[in-house]
Amino acid sequence: MMTPPKVYEDRWAVLQNRPRTSDPEDSNFFGLLAALDAGWYIEPPVYARPRWGLQHAGTQMYHFILRRDSSITMISVADTPRLREFLDEQRITINRG
Repeated sequence: MMTPPKVYEDRWAVLQNRPRTSDPEDSNFFGLLAALDAGWYIEPPVYARPRWGLQHAGTQMYHFILRRDSSITMISVADTPRLREFLDEQRITINRG
């Protein structure tokens, strides 16, 4: 009797298939939450930097370094009230330098 082959989860799938929302600003935030649910973790600090482009003047982008096993990646999330609430709840260190 043959044993079935092991099925390995595609670690990048959760990061590439972000939930679709009516607000594109929320898409990356929900992608971050999905990655955390899938076992990725945030490596502090999170970096807050100004967004590029004239239409985004004065707003921030947050850059999260994520790790899982030996894999590492980054996801950038636009500043929204929902994201700020998440950062406060999780007591995540922010580097604004």
